[in-house]
Amino acid sequence: MRLKGEKAEICYEETKEFFKKRACKYNPENPYSVTMYQDEHKELVTERNRKEIEILYPWLGIGKSSRILDVACGIGRWADAVQEDIDLYYGIDFCSELVDIANKRNKRPNFHFFSCDLDHVAREMNGHKFNLVLMIGIIVYINDVELNGVLNSIESLCEEHATICVREPIASDQRLTLKRYYSEELKDDYNAIYRSKEELIGAFETTFLAKGFHIAEERALFEEADLNNRKETHQHYFILKR
Repeated sequence: MRLKGEKAEICYEETKEFFKKRACKYNPENPYSVTMYQDEHKELVTERNRKEIEILYPWLGIGKSSRILDVACGIGRWADAVQEDIDLYYGIDFCSELVDIANKRNKRPNFHFFSCDLDHVAREMNGHKFNLVLMIGIIVYINDVELNGVLNSIESLCEEHATICVREPIASDQRLTLKRYYSEELKDDYNAIYRSKEELIGAFETTFLAKGFHIAEERALFEEADLNNRKETHQHYFILKR
């Protein structure tokens, strides 16, 4: 189903099963397609990844003291982007199969990947606090009823001074929910909630912004039409700082 302008919940178990099947399609020749899709277009995946990192990386202030929490890390795409000698990196994902791939791909001693549901994330951190949180393409899979709780949980893991980077596919117009929608491109049923920019900012206002963060920057990620080839959605990013 395609639901425009309506609020509907998606099934987490179906989403988890979807990513389990995506993990089975992992191809070392086009590794990032597992979570960026475009299985048959390696050049597009490569260019989107390159451009995203080029735009977002300067905002993150990554250096020796960086303690990074990568929420929905997948196979460790953003871990690959971090070349500096940092203090700590934790990558979490609710799909254990993706985490297994991440652990095989990255052997740096202070980089850790493990499977964890978002409603347990604060409990699983063993007291660690982070000064950089990456939330790349995860809110689209969270229902409204849990969203504020997840964002507050993430905030509780942040140090006094921290940066949160949110990069999301959002609705270009009104909210669009795909519920058990068969995708010809992915050859599978797909579930996702594409919120409007205003909806996301509203969620931030009652969570991150209420806890001292401010939006330092927000805009569409890609200006190039060939990198943003969806009519109803586009990639958008928010840099929040405290």
